[in-house]
Amino acid sequence: MRRTNYNNTSIMNLKQKLISILNKLPYIRGIYQDNVIFKRNSCFPPGHFYSTIVSVDDVKNRQNKIWSNEDIDGINGVDLNVDEQIKLVKQFEKYYGEIPFTENKNNNNRYYFENEYYSYTDAIFLYSMIRHFTPKQIIEIGSGFSSSIMLDTNEQFFNNSINLTFIEPYTDRLKSLLKGNDNKTTTVIEKNVQEVNIETFEKLNHGDFLFIDSTHVVKTGSDVNYIFFEILPKLKSGVLIHFHDIFYPFEYPKDWVFMGKNWNEDYFLRAFLMYNNEFEIRLFSHYLHKHRKEVFNNMPLCYKNTGGNLWLMKK
Repeated sequence: MRRTNYNNTSIMNLKQKLISILNKLPYIRGIYQDNVIFKRNSCFPPGHFYSTIVSVDDVKNRQNKIWSNEDIDGINGVDLNVDEQIKLVKQFEKYYGEIPFTENKNNNNRYYFENEYYSYTDAIFLYSMIRHFTPKQIIEIGSGFSSSIMLDTNEQFFNNSINLTFIEPYTDRLKSLLKGNDNKTTTVIEKNVQEVNIETFEKLNHGDFLFIDSTHVVKTGSDVNYIFFEILPKLKSGVLIHFHDIFYPFEYPKDWVFMGKNWNEDYFLRAFLMYNNEFEIRLFSHYLHKHRKEVFNNMPLCYKNTGGNLWLMKK
């Protein structure tokens, strides 16, 4: 029998032909393309100790320890400013009876409570913060249902006097919320925040809002990096800053981690706040629901959803 000699070139050609044949099968093609993308963007598999993507099996084995601090009132190195939080929530009670929002969508408001993105406590706090601090400007990074609260509150209680700036690269949802006259009092910047000049944020003054609902991911070149490293240091004293999807004690909900949400902004924010004398916590909704839930007795709609908002003020 004649022995066939295969050199490296012929082996590679054979491999490419085999890949070409297999890629004609939709299921195989999808797996192959996913593998190519993975190898291009990471040298470590998910769950590897060098990977930022957690091993769900490992986390499940240690879940009792990882989430053991939820019931502890207090975090080492972080001033929760509890007394001031409670005082501020008590101030909100006078605005509660005038909340214009309803459970389901109607023709009077852009916003409604029953949505999965920004619900009850989140919405009530944002509405109340606007009523209480009466900002002249709000810059929002990451737009959506929260934008509709700003637009409705501005229209119904401030005669559209608040200047609203929305920074959002994917604007379909936002534009669906805007009415004919909104363009006079709103600015829409269709960019990633990393592409927005820092001077935009330096215009915020005492009592103005920087509302952040980011990608929640710290990584090379991310929006979270830009916000913490470039924007926050440039803010003036008295500017109020909102972060979303922040949970006490700066740990993501167990079911989120188990479903594969590998966000890490919570941890980064905790490290930022430890021994930090330049920024103070004004509100932390999930903390209040966990450890001071009686503060909501006169605002019962808050009990329908804990929210995930954290409000800071730059001193």
